[in-house]
Amino acid sequence: MRVLLINTNQERAPQPVIPLGLCLVASAVEGYGFKPHVLDLCFSRRPDLAIARAIAQWQPRAICLSIRNLDNGDYLATRRYLPGAAEIVRLCRAHSTAPLIIGGPAVSIAPAHVLNRVGADYAVVGDGEKALPELLSRLAVGGDISDLASVCSNGSQTPAEPARITDLQATLSAQPCRWLDIGRYLRAGSPYPVQSKRGCAFECIYCTYRFIEGSAYRLRSPETVAAEIREAHRRWGVRRFEFVDSIFNHPLDHAIGICEAIIHTGVRAGFGTSGLNPAAATPELFDLMKRAGFDAVVCTPDSGSDAVLSRLRKGFTASHAAQVAAWARNADLPTLWSFLLGGPGESEATIRETIEFMDRALGPRDRILCTVGLRIYPGTPLEEIAREEGVLPAGSDPLEPGFYLSPQVSASRTLELIEDAPRSAQMIHLHALQQPLITWGLRLHSVLHLRRPPWSAVPLYNRMRRALGRGRINPAA
Repeated sequence: MRVLLINTNQERAPQPVIPLGLCLVASAVEGYGFKPHVLDLCFSRRPDLAIARAIAQWQPRAICLSIRNLDNGDYLATRRYLPGAAEIVRLCRAHSTAPLIIGGPAVSIAPAHVLNRVGADYAVVGDGEKALPELLSRLAVGGDISDLASVCSNGSQTPAEPARITDLQATLSAQPCRWLDIGRYLRAGSPYPVQSKRGCAFECIYCTYRFIEGSAYRLRSPETVAAEIREAHRRWGVRRFEFVDSIFNHPLDHAIGICEAIIHTGVRAGFGTSGLNPAAATPELFDLMKRAGFDAVVCTPDSGSDAVLSRLRKGFTASHAAQVAAWARNADLPTLWSFLLGGPGESEATIRETIEFMDRALGPRDRILCTVGLRIYPGTPLEEIAREEGVLPAGSDPLEPGFYLSPQVSASRTLELIEDAPRSAQMIHLHALQQPLITWGLRLHSVLHLRRPPWSAVPLYNRMRRALGRGRINPAA
């Protein structure tokens, strides 16, 4: 049975994202005896022609679409991605009668709603390596799918249960270089994604990871992860890797084992991680990360105010975050610190606490990413709070981007406070990450093979922004 797998994500700012999940699914589908073909639309200038050509050449009996995000999560400049996915579904229908199946992180957040919005036939929920082959096996013989708990069909009233692979060691390698033009991603500055675990045990009120991956950790062995890194480095010349786990350093002993395994390989490359939680860190971890080659650490405290941290259910205090900043600095690991401003309990006083935390705890080589307003995702505790407070009216569309901004602050005043902060030169806003200047800067960073973190140039970006007369960020832009 021929299966066409389509990467629908065409967002390339600040840099294109290698579709790790789609590659994992492609490998899994092949392992079940199907014949997969991947169509990557990320760099396509004419998706309509690419889709028509792939369907004509491949003649698939099933077409599967991976949908990564509902939108860009930016309160100040929202971009919606589901209309693009719906257009791809329409194009597929124009050229094929094969059943259309959707999956991916965006689908697992609200499967029935997304399925209805884009107009596909089926949605697979949870781990696609498990859910999709089961569905394809039934479709191949015309079998009944009503008992497949992880599949949602159009018009079905039964909620789908996410598929979960309990033993990640048994999964096949993603092998992105088999399925994609990986060189194009690497030339654009994209790091090579590595997943060492799935799941997240924390309970942040805005997070969707429990829908996507579950709350129980499922770990890959450090040796397996290190072997994957060694192969990508040796066979394809990958020089930069990024751990895309929800939280890299929890469980702590697993993160330590990952670092030790990388050190043992002798691979000389740059490593980054997009999630470091102050609740689970030690000086030993930072020392090992430095020895392993980590040079781009992203820490996500979200606030420097204990009152706000408590409302967000982060599981640590500002003093924990300050200790982590000191350990990272002692290990010579510059860090990008991410803050979400405007959540429940936020006020001008708590914003000033966060600004004071930045000034007191962070070093001159650290950088700061600020997001104003919290995206409200369906099914999260933040959605309950928003509805109780009247931020989301009854009957509102769960897929329409909604944002929580504390009634005690405004976007304009929040931006004014942080742009006047002592460390404003080290600060970048979420809105700026989709500006062409950032995209081209990341490409240049990749071409020159610079070893310092790609976000180290934030002060230079700010100087250029002001020189070009951009001045302050406009919340209405």
